[in-house]
Order: sequence, then C-alpha cells, then structure tokens
Amino acid sequence: MRTKIIATIGPATLDFRVFKSLVDEGADFIRINTAYGDYQQYDQILANLRKTKKGVKVIFDIKNNGIIDYFNQNKLDFIAVSFTKSGDQLRKIKKLSSGASIIAKIESKDGVDNFTDILENSDGIMIARGDLGEAVSLEKVPCLQKRFTKIAISNKKFVIAATEMLLSMTDDSTPTRAEVSDVANAVFDGVDAVMLSEETAIGKYPLEAVSYMRKIIEEAENCRWD
Repeated sequence: MRTKIIATIGPATLDFRVFKSLVDEGADFIRINTAYGDYQQYDQILANLRKTKKGVKVIFDIKNNGIIDYFNQNKLDFIAVSFTKSGDQLRKIKKLSSGASIIAKIESKDGVDNFTDILENSDGIMIARGDLGEAVSLEKVPCLQKRFTKIAISNKKFVIAATEMLLSMTDDSTPTRAEVSDVANAVFDGVDAVMLSEETAIGKYPLEAVSYMRKIIEEAENCRWD
C-alpha cells in the first residue's frame, strides 16, 4: 500500500499482545500523544515496539517543548507540533530536537493563515480536523483539507489526514458508510497517511479499526473510475 496507517497507542493497546497484533494488522506508524499518559507509559510503548522487531516509525505528538528531551534521549523519528502557529515556532523546535523530522499540525486559525510559512519550515503536515473545525467552522474543513493536501503534495511534503476517520469504531466493530467514504476520499486526494486516534487508543475494537482502514485503503488505491 502507498498510503500508510498511523495508530495512536493508549490504554486499549498497551498490552504487548494487542500492540503486536496492531502492527501485524498493518499499522505503519505508532503515535504517542503526550497530552495523555506519562513517561512510564511512553517507556512501555517503546519497549513494546522494540520487542516487535518491526520497522514501525514513531510520531511523538507534543503539546509543549518541555518533553523534547525525552524525544532526543530515545532517538525517535517524528515530532508532531500541536497548534502550530508559525514557521519560526517550527525552526526553534527543529533546533531543540537535534534535527528531527517535524510535522506541523494544522488545527487553528493561525495555522490556516500562516500555512505557506508553516509548510516551508516543516517536513510534513497533519490536517487535524477536530480542532480545525472548531477554529474555522466545520463546513470549511473539507475544502481546506483538499487545498492543503494538494499544496503539500506539490511541495513534496508528507501529508496526514487525521481526526474521527473511523470514530464509530471506538464502540462499534464496523465503521459507518460515511467514515469509509471519508477515508477513501483522503486516499483519492493522495495523502501519505491516515490516522486513527481514539479508535486504537481507547476503543473497544482497535485491531478491527486497523484492519478496516487497511481494507479501505487497498480498495481506494485500486479504484478506477475513468
């Protein structure tokens, strides 16, 4: 598959057997969301990752710069910067993080207004549609997602579509038709990755969520309508 799957790790997927199954089902990246948990939990996640002996990358999602030392000590792959406001903010984090790959989360009005500057100073973007919808109003999000995806791709930057992609699978074993269409449309637009959040962090069906995500991606990538 060209399009990758990012799975957020949390209480539902901390157990090693579940974690390994998540990777075996098709998770290409794991995300550690530092808005939750503590260093002990992050240590457990990284220990699980080492035990799988798979080439899965880590996205370390930070809310402030105070946790960058942990990132550096563990030689992780990507830093996702919440509520990115400017390119200058990213340049400072780049220096603190020993030249890590930086993913700017677009989820605020500042992120929208300063998108060009942010894109130039990042290695990729995450279109974090939940907070973005609150910042600019929900009906504007689909157009912004398509526009930012197109611009990022043309600039050879990594693009992630995120938030509520299969949210119903937090409680249900199958997604809704609208969710399937949402994931497929992101794939049609050419995003590099789609992300699961609550679905794999606290959901009842984390393995099924990754499995469905993989099946949707495979079908969308093989789809021809011309």
